[in-house]
Amino acid sequence: MSSQDGRYHHGDLRAALLTEAAAMIAEGGAASLTLRGIARRLGVSRAAPYRHFPDKSALLVGVASAGFARLGERLQSIEAGAPRSSVERFRRMGEEYVRFALENPAHYRLMYGKEALTREDIPELHASADALLAQLVDVIKAQQRSGGIKRQDPRTQAYIAWSTVHGLASLLIEGQIQPAGEVDDLIRKTTRTLLDGMRVRRRPAP
Repeated sequence: MSSQDGRYHHGDLRAALLTEAAAMIAEGGAASLTLRGIARRLGVSRAAPYRHFPDKSALLVGVASAGFARLGERLQSIEAGAPRSSVERFRRMGEEYVRFALENPAHYRLMYGKEALTREDIPELHASADALLAQLVDVIKAQQRSGGIKRQDPRTQAYIAWSTVHGLASLLIEGQIQPAGEVDDLIRKTTRTLLDGMRVRRRPAP
């Protein structure tokens, strides 16, 4: 490494590149990202980013991969805080999905948003996205077995749930809606409304 690059260890520079790339995407979209620009912002040589990412496409994949890992960790943390068969777990997964998107808009845009990468061409992203969907399907199946959610096709129900929270996340990120109150309140009301439509209706006792 040059003297400019000396403040970064091997792993540190890769992490710094991903962090700075996400910041650049958040500021100006994926089109604004260049390896030369990111090197300048980090104060490293022009060649330094290429030691970790051969081109811009590889860097974008790295940002999206980091996003899938972060989202997966957020959803996994919910599993430790609520019983597997609890409908509360399902609702909280929806809330965390939207909050993750709002906190990590650059990652989210590359994962699922308007700048999303074509996952079919990128095996690591395809596997990550499939794993998250499978996790949601498993939660729905568990709650169907416990009697909390209607016994309909779980994959279809997962798509419906995902579409709902994705739509809210995308509208908020792109500034297309302005909630009358707190954003968190809108997130909670959205997930509760979704869950109300999927719950098993209990007949009142005679």
